[in-house]
Amino acid sequence: MMYGRNILILSIVFLVGSFALNLINPIWPIYIKDYLNSSMTELGFVFSLSNGVAAIVQITSGFLSDKYGRKWLHALGTLLAAFPPLMYALATNWLDLVPWVMLSGLATGLYLPIRWAIVADVSSSETMAKAYSWTNIAWLVGSTSAPLVGGIIADSLSIRFPFFVYSMLIFTVFPLTLLMEETRRKPQAKTVGARSGADSLRGYLLVLVMFSLINIIQAIGVGVTGPVISVFVLEQFPVDFTFIGILYAIGFGIASIVVQIPGSKLSNSFDRRKVMFITFVASSPFFLLFAYSRNIIELIALMFLSNAILNISWPSFQTLMMDATPSSKWGLVNGISATTWWIGLMAGNALSGILWDGISIHAPFYASAIATALSATPLFLLKETRIKALTS
Repeated sequence: MMYGRNILILSIVFLVGSFALNLINPIWPIYIKDYLNSSMTELGFVFSLSNGVAAIVQITSGFLSDKYGRKWLHALGTLLAAFPPLMYALATNWLDLVPWVMLSGLATGLYLPIRWAIVADVSSSETMAKAYSWTNIAWLVGSTSAPLVGGIIADSLSIRFPFFVYSMLIFTVFPLTLLMEETRRKPQAKTVGARSGADSLRGYLLVLVMFSLINIIQAIGVGVTGPVISVFVLEQFPVDFTFIGILYAIGFGIASIVVQIPGSKLSNSFDRRKVMFITFVASSPFFLLFAYSRNIIELIALMFLSNAILNISWPSFQTLMMDATPSSKWGLVNGISATTWWIGLMAGNALSGILWDGISIHAPFYASAIATALSATPLFLLKETRIKALTS
């Protein structure tokens, strides 16, 4: 009962929250640069500031959720997330955004690691990869449809209007978080067999360090292009906000959705380290080739390929990390994982404008391809858990 109820509510929260966030994602960099008069370096700073605050908060959030419970921290983070987009819409220059992107980072830092810990809490070793796939699909369905809707709204009404819709949707979904049951596993209820090796300090720390390295390196690759993709497309091609929405909907949303179930099956059938290694390395060239697209069809196709290949790894990544750590530490581990990811995003965001202004408009895409490929290197020091789980 707890599994079905919490996964259903969490999936709705993911769906609506993702839809709200992605209404503004494609137009967010353009809004900051062209409407609030920032430079590319200042644009990168705004992105990195929010990510930096999120990074600081997430370890504490994960730790507290392990100790005191997940429900109320998750609800608080969701509520706080409703206020920043409202203030974004009322900004008159990019400096007005600073306190509100910090609040947004705080909210994200509170709820994000807890959401992934809840999925692990209510799953068994056999159902975890599937549960992560389905909750991630809920998130991605929102991120697929929202960019197009946001682009159409921005073209038809105002670039500020999607921010009001974003705020309203989060206020609407907040009551659902109060309906969730507490899922935290008590410290003594540790898993035996497959996860018993993670109880040793040495093994536990190695897992944390390796997954943290993967997160930081790969998030730099993602973050270094995040603030510049929309600006790059508008400068290189005669397109409108609606096309930007279509690009994100297909190139990220649909690309990520279609690989979740296959990714879950691969996670349960093959060495998860190999699944991650192949997808990390194979996706990296497409992040660079995107910058050399000759037309809008190539833009969509190359963005689709880069994200589809990379996102096959998500169920393997999350399930391997949970299998390799004690269940009583899942909140903390998800907090550390989210923190290191956002540290990488912060660094990548900060570099994006510097590379764009200081070297060339193609430089962020070179950095993205290199970092994505390099994120595969820590996998050599991790151990597979799938076979142990099947034989325990």
